[in-house]
Amino acid sequence: MAVLNQDQQDQMKISGYRRSHLRLILCWICICLTGGLLRLVLHWWRHWYLIATCQPCPLEEAQQVLVEEDYQGKHKLYHVKPVQIITIQHLKNLFYEKVPDETIDDNKLQLSVHFSSAHFKSCRTLRTFRCKQLVYAWDSGISNFNKINGLDVNVPCSYFHQQRGLALHEQLSRGIVFGVNEITVPLKDVKTLLFLEVLNPFYVFQIFSVILWFTYDYYYYACVIMLMSIFGITMSIIQTKKNQNVLHKTVLNTGHALVVNAKGVPREVLTSSLVPGDIIEIPTSGCTMQCDAVLLSGNCIMDESMLTGESVPVTKTPLPMKRDVIFDKKEHVRHTLFCGTKVIQTRYIGSKKVLAFVINTGNVTAKGGLIRSILYPPPVDYKFEQDSYKFIQCLALIAFVGFIYTLVTKILRGTDATKLIVESLDLITIVVPPALPAAMTVGRFYAQKRLKHNDIYCISPRSINVAGSIDCCCFDKTGTLTEDGMDMWGVVPKSSTNQFQIPLKDIGRLPYDHFLFGMVTCHSITVMNGTMTGDPLDLKMFESTGWILEDFNNIPENEKYGLIYPTILRQPNRVNLGTESKAAPAPVIRQSSVDDLLANVGLSQSEMHFDHGIVREFPFASNLQRMAVITRCLSARGFNVYCKGSPEMIQQLCLPQTLPDDYTQQLSMFAKQGFRIIALGFKALSPKINYTKVQRLSRDDVEHNLEFLGFVIMENRLKADTTAVINSLNLANIRTIMITGDNILTAMSVARDCGIVSSSQAVVTVHAVPSSSPSDNKIDSNHQHQHTQYQLQYTLELGSETINMAAPAPTLNGNKTCLGAGAAFVQHIELSQSNNSLMNSCDSSCTTSVLPNSNSLTSVKTVDTWTHNDDNVDVEIGVTSSQSLNNQQHDCWRQNYTFAMDGNTWQIVHDRFPNQMANILTRGAIYARMSPEQKQALIVELQNLDYYVAMCGDGANDCGALKVAHTGISLSETESSIASPFTSRKPTIAAVPMVIKEGRAALVTSFGIFKYMAAYSLVQFISVMILYSINSNLTDKQYLYIDLGLISVFAFFFGKTEAYAGQLVSQVPLSSLISATPLASLLLHLAAVIVFQVAGWLQLHQQTWFQPFVQTADNEHLGCYENYTMFAISSFQYVILAFVFSKGAPYRKPIWSNWPLCLTMAINLAIIIYLVVYPSEWISQFFQLVVPPEISFRLVMLSYGVAAFITHVLIETFIIEYWLFQHCQVQREKNPCTSTRKYMQLQYDMQSFDKWPPITDAFGVHDSTSSDLPTTEMQQPTYVNLSAEQHPDAVQYGIFPGFFENVTTQNAVND
Repeated sequence: MAVLNQDQQDQMKISGYRRSHLRLILCWICICLTGGLLRLVLHWWRHWYLIATCQPCPLEEAQQVLVEEDYQGKHKLYHVKPVQIITIQHLKNLFYEKVPDETIDDNKLQLSVHFSSAHFKSCRTLRTFRCKQLVYAWDSGISNFNKINGLDVNVPCSYFHQQRGLALHEQLSRGIVFGVNEITVPLKDVKTLLFLEVLNPFYVFQIFSVILWFTYDYYYYACVIMLMSIFGITMSIIQTKKNQNVLHKTVLNTGHALVVNAKGVPREVLTSSLVPGDIIEIPTSGCTMQCDAVLLSGNCIMDESMLTGESVPVTKTPLPMKRDVIFDKKEHVRHTLFCGTKVIQTRYIGSKKVLAFVINTGNVTAKGGLIRSILYPPPVDYKFEQDSYKFIQCLALIAFVGFIYTLVTKILRGTDATKLIVESLDLITIVVPPALPAAMTVGRFYAQKRLKHNDIYCISPRSINVAGSIDCCCFDKTGTLTEDGMDMWGVVPKSSTNQFQIPLKDIGRLPYDHFLFGMVTCHSITVMNGTMTGDPLDLKMFESTGWILEDFNNIPENEKYGLIYPTILRQPNRVNLGTESKAAPAPVIRQSSVDDLLANVGLSQSEMHFDHGIVREFPFASNLQRMAVITRCLSARGFNVYCKGSPEMIQQLCLPQTLPDDYTQQLSMFAKQGFRIIALGFKALSPKINYTKVQRLSRDDVEHNLEFLGFVIMENRLKADTTAVINSLNLANIRTIMITGDNILTAMSVARDCGIVSSSQAVVTVHAVPSSSPSDNKIDSNHQHQHTQYQLQYTLELGSETINMAAPAPTLNGNKTCLGAGAAFVQHIELSQSNNSLMNSCDSSCTTSVLPNSNSLTSVKTVDTWTHNDDNVDVEIGVTSSQSLNNQQHDCWRQNYTFAMDGNTWQIVHDRFPNQMANILTRGAIYARMSPEQKQALIVELQNLDYYVAMCGDGANDCGALKVAHTGISLSETESSIASPFTSRKPTIAAVPMVIKEGRAALVTSFGIFKYMAAYSLVQFISVMILYSINSNLTDKQYLYIDLGLISVFAFFFGKTEAYAGQLVSQVPLSSLISATPLASLLLHLAAVIVFQVAGWLQLHQQTWFQPFVQTADNEHLGCYENYTMFAISSFQYVILAFVFSKGAPYRKPIWSNWPLCLTMAINLAIIIYLVVYPSEWISQFFQLVVPPEISFRLVMLSYGVAAFITHVLIETFIIEYWLFQHCQVQREKNPCTSTRKYMQLQYDMQSFDKWPPITDAFGVHDSTSSDLPTTEMQQPTYVNLSAEQHPDAVQYGIFPGFFENVTTQNAVND
């Protein structure tokens, strides 16, 4: 046995097998002896058939392989795959098919296989197999099968630019190995689907039951079940075929592509024949990508909504040619064209075409991975389904015991052999009802229908029951909790004295300086069909300036790179004046000189204006957290760089001397109010740099040594129903967590506003910082990674109510610090080392605070730690315990606090502090700056703590998290939500409680139906066993009425009871059948059933008119007094149990709201009373009822029904629900000492940590309601009050030293 995909997410075990004629013969002998039953079993477990017919062998000799998948040690899946041998003859035949007139030397033909690093191995024969739509080939270097990868694994960026196309024989060689460029969706014909469906264990058991019933002359119910089975099989085949066709249509590849050969000549080929290594030309008219490719030249504007869920066009730029940089699809996403995405527009320079290098084809592409995730989803680990299978096994065991008992007793009585076998086997169909699986889907069916009515669509009905157990909900922020778009709040520019100016809300009053030009030019907005499109944030920021973005209308879109500036940004007054006297537009002719260029855009050098052209763009990258542009003012010389991004990133890129002293203080102040903050930076390039050199500059050279310009403040409002939904989840004791890619302080503010973090809660921010001292390195010696060691620091932000309960403000070094809301202060607390074992472990956190040095950029803590040096507070390191908050009231926050951290810290804690990870996860509520992979990993970690996790996102970067969550709810209708079980057309989180309510209702319904079907089977089993003791039985008509008139009707209408309309309750419904409550319920009800049936039986035998049943050989009539008694009592019990098991509040509406079920109960109750008390003669003959002669005994049967009703209601209401469930099981689950859930035990253990987490810094919470603007009513930071007004026509050129120097000089020369 070997391992496939070692240390990867899809790691699997593999074993080799070869044919064994001896084993094959022995296996088929056993199959014949068992009448084919063994072959049926081997069909259900195919790996058993492989083991039975083949013998193990080394992998290099294997004819078949057994691949074993192990999902977290809970699920095992087996794949049996044949090994195929590809020879050089296959390549030779294919070559002559393509070019029959040419001849080629066989020695030149080689099979090319690629595993990694762009090293193609040549071979004459190749052994491969396909598993989960991926191809594995034999790698002699590792003596194992290895996955055939595309050219995106460990390949340097320079490799792609060095390639010049493939020769024909090389294309064919790679095509044979990599396969056809198509995403494979298995298509089965109707015959195959019918065969597979009929051999399903459920339908096999139904076929067995139908055959048995026909043998027993039980035609009516057998025909009904057979018709139901045919209908179910037909509908299943139709739905499966429909799903296959829809999925196949989605991935259908029928287009053409222009492939550049080794000589540089393009030729048109089918896209299905593309192979990794091909160089393709992107058509100017746009196309849909049928492969993954790296952009080599030109720009492409892409629609990636299929993959990301974002409808915003994305600009793709050529991949930089760097030898020492390894290509990574995540890091170089802005240079990669993904399969399934659409090219909307291309741009290139002059005659140079837009070229791309194919790196992946077929199932290995991005879209192929999405389709594979749909075809092969991870198994759902849900206890209810597992327990239902175990329970059915228990029922089968009871049936087997009854079968043996009946077989023995009837043999002793000398019963006919045929009748003996039929009646004994019939017990199996009674105890394990064939309609049970169909009845189990009723609750999900109605819940799915109700969700659809509320515009929530479910593609995985099994997930509905899982949603009923959710106790933890994770939310994305932007677009999920808050509105998609941003609104401009204002700007905070920096003055020439390196201080922040007063915040300005009227953007039109900004002077013409670099800050305004950065807002105008630093974006990726493009004009499509006359409309500006781009990121909503970019659009809001640009529209607030009032400037005009202009593309040349009379130049084709694909040729705009022929002009130096394809995008012109015009100042408002310039456009307004120009439109008044604008004549017919003159044709634009490409010019290279500055004079002609200025004339083309409507300017002369004598006119000094600030219209800008974007020369080059570096698109936004989430991992870089920034974007940049190189621009040129059309009336000036020289190029400028404008960069915008997260404040943390821009802070690192700017020169330290250009940062205001209160940078972090300003940032934290706005972030704590929930604003989205964007920082702007600027740099003037050297005057010696020309246009050609600008195009060759690397991004790293451009985006460094910037000058900080100021902040752009955006406002992101909560959606209308966000707070109400979060509050309802909190009331239901469902944990709420925010996972976002935004700033941690902004996330913190939104979390407080919406209720994820209450006003009274303290928030402890966890921050991982590199160890700086030898002692720190020693502490962290067990967590070395590469050469970096980390320590954890904890920053405390007190809740508002916590502050009010705290002691009076302490005096630090003589300066009194206000602890009121909105105060800007820092308290550094030196805590004594804890004796707790957690704190003494090797991964313990640093408990001392190190203040940042404002003169050193590397030592400045960013806002992620909420630390800044307040000018009004004199803080020192060595604060004594008497000067700190050392009284008991100070620690009151430890009773109610939560953790917050960013993605970098989360990754470090996950990798290097595993002992503290579980504790932080148990209390964590805010996770900021999280990448899509980190979101997914966080969901998995929460599941490992025994949470049932729901994830709600807008589908943009949440696909991975939506897939792995127990319940994924997408608020996006794009194809990215195809892997999410639930999709809401209403983009609000109101879908979350609705899904949970319907899930709880469906779960309770499934429990009720399962218990009812099991109880019905056992009731009938007891009745039949009692009647078998006298060689009697229920008649066919009685069976038919019970099975069709009672059980089937009740089961059908059982799930129509709607979900509870009130507030979600804190107690989650049961999810395990094998637990005390459901087992005790069934056993107690069963005991009551036995008591009433035996009591009725005994009372019957005491009647004076009673005559025992005696069956003669020539009399098949089963009617007798015993039959009447068992039928009467059991019929009442069927109706009573349906009523008892149909639960109402707090998970479903009351039973009387389900009028179809109530109506059928009333009708059937009336029919039963009629049959028991006074049936007509023809009815008695039809049911073969022998009615007792005395009316008093018939009334006694009614009294048995009343007594049974009272008894079963008391059992279920008081004993099961009130005592056993509420007072025993629920209390046991809520008790951390007895609960089996890991997070409960962790919460209990953390209550004893009086010194953990060790606080490094402490803050008071900012009260966002106290002031709309942090300028007057708060403790105000230092602002410089400069005039921000400037008339557009009164341009002050002096504000840009050197900006117009070259132009002035040129004019002087011309004069």
